[in-house]
Amino acid sequence: MRGYFAFLRGAMLVGVVYRLGFLFTILGNIVYMIIAYFLWRSIYAGKEILNGLTFDQALLYIALGSTIFILLKTYTDWGMAEEIRSGTISVYLTKPIDYQLYNLFSTIGFASTSILTVTLPTIFMLFFVFRIPFVLGAGYLFFPVSLLLAFIINFNMDYAIGLSAFYTESIWGISTTKEIIVSVLSGALLPLQFFPAAVQQVLMVLPFQAMFFTPLMMVTKPDQNAGVFLQMLAVQALWAAVTYVASRLLYNQAIKVLRVAGG
Repeated sequence: MRGYFAFLRGAMLVGVVYRLGFLFTILGNIVYMIIAYFLWRSIYAGKEILNGLTFDQALLYIALGSTIFILLKTYTDWGMAEEIRSGTISVYLTKPIDYQLYNLFSTIGFASTSILTVTLPTIFMLFFVFRIPFVLGAGYLFFPVSLLLAFIINFNMDYAIGLSAFYTESIWGISTTKEIIVSVLSGALLPLQFFPAAVQQVLMVLPFQAMFFTPLMMVTKPDQNAGVFLQMLAVQALWAAVTYVASRLLYNQAIKVLRVAGG
């Protein structure tokens, strides 16, 4: 396992190299937060609570949602597709490493740089610029675990999408469709409370809500009973296990059709 941490460290170093890209990411996120502030301020004009959320809670949810979206953007599927297309995947398959773990630790390395360059500045702006009140609660203690489980679920899905490159020449359509579905159904763009009640019931039994809605609610309403958060974590852990098993089974089938040409 120690060897995989070398992949993590290497990914972090590569990520730091592209400083200009991180700068534009930070500036873009700041602009998004400013736009979101005035947009939701107009939505809440004359109202204190909408669908069970105050303005401060809604802004906190939306702003952190944008940073988590960047954090969970692994691009694992695109990287795998390129390795499969070019044949360089054979380099990893002939070494004594687990290809899925290699990709996981590499994406964690890239995500670690996003935490420093995007997530922390966003939290600073929320509490010190937009003056969002800090509410004490157990949710903050469970949030890191929830975020890790959300990352694993998202990675497993991206990994499964990447495996489709064994069968197709391009994953553009599949990956784009997945991104749209996740963005809409996970609560990444809009809190699930703003969906009709019947739709909410359907969304809560799908794995997508465990990727964004669950961790975001832990910081949006951190003062709930600890039992509520434990139940949410149990659901996330279940989906993390299910998506992991599914991705392993898909890999066992996909590897059978691999063809690498060259010399």
